[in-house]
Amino acid sequence: MSTTARPDSGKIRIVTVSRESAPKPIWRHAPRHLPHIEFPAYRHVPGVTPHPTRDAEGHSYGLSTTKGALTARNWKQSRAYLHGIDLYHQGYLWESHEAWEGPWREAEPDSLEANLLQALILNSAALLKIHIGNAAGTRKHSQAARWRLARVRTKGFDGPEARFLGIHIADLIEQIKRYYGPLWEATDVNEIRVRGRAPRIELEMGGD
Repeated sequence: MSTTARPDSGKIRIVTVSRESAPKPIWRHAPRHLPHIEFPAYRHVPGVTPHPTRDAEGHSYGLSTTKGALTARNWKQSRAYLHGIDLYHQGYLWESHEAWEGPWREAEPDSLEANLLQALILNSAALLKIHIGNAAGTRKHSQAARWRLARVRTKGFDGPEARFLGIHIADLIEQIKRYYGPLWEATDVNEIRVRGRAPRIELEMGGD
């Protein structure tokens, strides 16, 4: 199965809300980082599906979460970080947020790791807000994600090949600006307009 990405059309579109359906994959054929871990039984949508951890019928009820700090030394072995990326690309937006929240809470406040993880969490939250039709929430979370990534970028990761925890920071910022830009500029504050495809998190496993 090829993992070659299709070109981004770059077209601006108005999102039609379909809250009752499950979120669609961001990148269906994205390379899996932890292929031995199964995906949950469903993609959680608040108010629609059983809460994964609080409801007895939730897909992760009774399961413990992965803990441990994320660092430049251990990110290639971090189950929470890598599985979160796998979840995200397959449209498990709430679940990816939860996967990253553990290491985010372990990180030093305003550290590079904390800012990057919070940016990923905020982007997942923004996409989930799109799915439920919340334009204000999408705008707030996506702009906050860009700001968090900018914090990382200004701390030595501004070069054309600069990566942190395997992510090309400048490229991810540009993806976020490109996708959410029409929403940020929209005159109708209740209309969700986006450009092209949602941001993808491509890791370079050979770098820091």
